[in-house]
This record gives sequence, structure tokens and C-alpha cells, in this order.
Amino acid sequence: MKIITVANQKGGTGKTTTAVNLAAALALAGKKVLLVDLDPQGNLATYLGHQPRPGAYNLLAAYIPGLASLMGNDKSAQIRSFIVSAERSQISILPGSSETANAQAIMLTGERDLNLIRQAVSEQFARYDLVILDTAPSLGGILELALWAADEVLVPVASETAAIQGAYQTVATLKALTQRGWQGCLAGILPTFYDERTVERREGLLHLQQAFGVLALSPIHECTAIRELPANQMTIFEKAEAEKTNSYVRRAAQEYSALGKTILKG
Repeated sequence: MKIITVANQKGGTGKTTTAVNLAAALALAGKKVLLVDLDPQGNLATYLGHQPRPGAYNLLAAYIPGLASLMGNDKSAQIRSFIVSAERSQISILPGSSETANAQAIMLTGERDLNLIRQAVSEQFARYDLVILDTAPSLGGILELALWAADEVLVPVASETAAIQGAYQTVATLKALTQRGWQGCLAGILPTFYDERTVERREGLLHLQQAFGVLALSPIHECTAIRELPANQMTIFEKAEAEKTNSYVRRAAQEYSALGKTILKG
């Protein structure tokens, strides 16, 4: 099992969209994939037609001293009961909710175990080929533990100068974690919302390529259909199937498919 954390310390970079469509690409490649929503906003589940539920909270609580004892004897069954399926895309989801923030608050009051999320995911979800962690943008608490849990970290960043600082901050955090013994690696910097027609986006992509070299992955182009996916409760591949004549949607599906292949090679 491989754990992939999708993270950026800046919001508005397309993290959840990246996590969902990467998961869909990997599922289409025949992999058994679980998405875990560690963002207290709980948007990942609604993206795929489900309600926010405290699945992530229960996963964390099972490994937090003081909370674990309140969960009863069969913690694994309790955690599994929250897993739902996006049947059309063959993805499993452990939803999150606002209660995830409560788990983070409790973790911050005591001595933090960096291995908490990695241990929880490894023990509870070993039957999956890949587990993708979707995270909130703020550093500290859950995000730091999600980065530590990762075998690979994927950093989506909007292809504009103002957004690039978030990529630098996240990479700096990974370097600091490496000094503390983190064994994972940076899968890449993923430029999102790319539009070659605008000077700002072209310069933003060039900046990322110059700063990160081969770690700057091929960009995901700006596409109205991508922004509509959460409201449509669809992956880009479902959208492409529904709108076969839309060349922009088809291109976006090809780009996410290529991203999936890149991750599988890593």
C-alpha cells in the first residue's frame, strides 16, 4: 500500500479536485483506491455525492490516547462503517466533517505522535493499493501528520505568481520533516488552472519549472468543466464520457490520466 498526501499550505490550489481525479485515474488503471478527507470542511464526500460524516475523526480518535478508550472494542469495524463508495468511479471514500477539527484540537493539547496518521492508515487500510489523503491548507496538527504519513506528497499550485509561495512553504516543510527522519518523497509540483493565453499563467508555469525542474509536472489546464465538477458530483472522466465532443474536457481527462501514470511510476 502506498500513501499519497495532496497538500499545499495555501488554499485555492485545487487540492480536492486533484485528489478526486487522481484517485479516479488510478482506479481506472485497475488500482484499489481509498480517499481520506482530512479537511474539516468535509468537501471531498460531497464532491462525489455523499454527505460529510465523521469518518476521519473516528480514524484519528482510535489512535489518540484518551479518545481511543471511548470507542469500544472493535475500532476497525467502527472506522470501516463510515467508508462509502463512489460506484461510478470505483473509488472508496472515508468522509470527513467539522468533527475532524476536534480531533486536531485534542492532539495539539498533548505530546504529538508524528506517526499517528501513518500508523492509523497502515493498520486500517492495508487492503487498498493506494490511499490518498486530502488535507486542509493550514500547517500544524493534522497537515503535518499527513505529510509525515506520506510515501509521496503531491503539491498542486495555481499557475500564477501570487500562489507559488505556497509551494515553496510546503517544500520547506518537507525538508524540515526530512531532517526529523521523514522517509517519503516529493512526487511533484502540479501546476493547476493553467491558461497559456494569459501572461501571468505562462510566467507562473515558467517560474515553477525553473524553481523545481523535473519535479514540476505537466500542468492541468484551466477548464470551466473542472470547476463545475463538484456541483455535478462527477470526476473528469465521467464528465468526458458525458461530453464526448468537448475537446477541453477530453484534454483535462487526458491530463489527469497522465498524472495517474506518473504517480504509478513513482
